Amino acid sequence: MVLRIFKIVWPVMLTYVAIGAPCGMIMGQTGMEPWMVFALSSTFVTGSGQFMICNLWLAGVPAPSIIASVAAISSRFALYSASIAPHLTGASKRQTLAVAATLTEEAYGISLAKLVEGEDWGPRESFVLNVILIATWGVSCTMGAIVGAVVDVPTAVAAFVCTSLFICLLFSQRLSRGNVVAAVSSAVSVAVCKFLGLVNIAVPASVVAGIAIALACDAVFDGRGARDAR
Repeated sequence: MVLRIFKIVWPVMLTYVAIGAPCGMIMGQTGMEPWMVFALSSTFVTGSGQFMICNLWLAGVPAPSIIASVAAISSRFALYSASIAPHLTGASKRQTLAVAATLTEEAYGISLAKLVEGEDWGPRESFVLNVILIATWGVSCTMGAIVGAVVDVPTAVAAFVCTSLFICLLFSQRLSRGNVVAAVSSAVSVAVCKFLGLVNIAVPASVVAGIAIALACDAVFDGRGARDAR
């Protein structure tokens, strides 16, 4: 079973190495020891959240703002767990909790596809997949922290890895009205907050503003379309 999962997930493991190493370098520059990097990376399974924690910490952002920002972008994991739970109806509560608590985005996508397609895939396979990816991420970040302590890599260069990842994710999304409105609204919100000197709340405020404005825009246009149809 483990060998079969390795054959499925090895491309994702390679991307984890490419992204995890720069993340570990930034974590090392915050003063974390390699064992601390491994401990955090193995228990806090959102890579984007780790990038955000380190960058905001290095920028001197207060802890409450960091917590709010990371909580906002990590809330999606509640939706991941909720959507995969109906496909694990035959599993025990302990098995379901183990899968939900160790999900990563890539593991979620693979497991959900396997479960929906009705393949020979269950909570045991999902959990092993999660553990393999978490271990890969943890080791990659730790190696990055070790290399970063020896080789001087500019923080801006390492940090841009996460930024480029989100840019790729943005352009891979379906070009819809809601997505465009959310992206533009969030960018404008960050600019306005920084112009007003509200640097500490710029990131969480932009997330909330972008989502709220996009939902309102969709509601207005969908309602107008329904009235026109009538």
